[in-house]
Amino acid sequence: MYPLLKFLLGYMPGRLYDLSASKYGSQGELKSLIGAFHQKGIKCLADIVINHRTAEKQDGRGIWCIFEGGTSDDRLDWGPSLICSDDTAYSDGKGNPDTGGDFGGAPDIDHLNPRVQKELSDWMNWLKSEIGFDGWRFDFVKGYAPSITKIYMENTSPDFAVGEKWDSLAYGQDGKPGYNQDAHRGGLKDWIQAAGGAVTAFDFTTKGILQAAVQGELWRLKDSNGKPPGLIGLLPQNAVTFIDNHDTGSTQKLWPFPSDKVMQGYAYILTHPGTPSIVTSSPFFQFVCPCNNTTIMLFSMSSASCYRLFFSFRCLIY
Repeated sequence: MYPLLKFLLGYMPGRLYDLSASKYGSQGELKSLIGAFHQKGIKCLADIVINHRTAEKQDGRGIWCIFEGGTSDDRLDWGPSLICSDDTAYSDGKGNPDTGGDFGGAPDIDHLNPRVQKELSDWMNWLKSEIGFDGWRFDFVKGYAPSITKIYMENTSPDFAVGEKWDSLAYGQDGKPGYNQDAHRGGLKDWIQAAGGAVTAFDFTTKGILQAAVQGELWRLKDSNGKPPGLIGLLPQNAVTFIDNHDTGSTQKLWPFPSDKVMQGYAYILTHPGTPSIVTSSPFFQFVCPCNNTTIMLFSMSSASCYRLFFSFRCLIY
């Protein structure tokens, strides 16, 4: 058995060391929860939202760009100079340009700054040593260069880590995904390799192809070489497959899997390479798979503003 638990403080993080600021529980309760899971052999991942950050105070311009780390010292107490210079809504122009995509709802952090890299690495290592987390789910990795993820991977040595790199598939004029999605899965492969090769990635390519395939188009499930057409056909050891997550399904329903085809979808990812993920609101919440010796990750489907739990287990061959 190799289960994992996932905890989320929030998508708009601010006082990163102040875990008791959450309305869902205190730092002590979180440590107790993780400890209880560890006693059962369950490992825990933290959802790392570091592309952007909410500020505690306004500067002289009236802009919210003065950050507080949540400690009595100056750890993570940053100013506007550590915001990306091209984030014009928040920056005073002293940070480096953004190395990835912009997030408009909060200041984008300058991850090229050595202080940012050190203090975020220290905070993540504190999450491991003090709180008990074992690894990471890197949120919105499109927001900064993959080389930044590599730095945090090397500085924190997680037991397991997965990145959320969500790009749109290529679609035809009929509104359906094109048969050839090599460019899409190639982008995931390139990100993994540029991030050092140790991190995994959610296989959005497989999800998009699969949810079209189960609607009477199963021919989509082989590429031109007879292999799986998603990331699992290129780097199965680095692919985390899934049917839905808290963004695509749940209350947001941004790209949901056909509700009447969920069983078929899980049958596919549970019998194919990769690390399959199962949402806990699905019929598979208590499912134990004897199909192969692989890691399965179970996710809840709560909204991004709530705690989200997941765990995985290693299947046994009977």
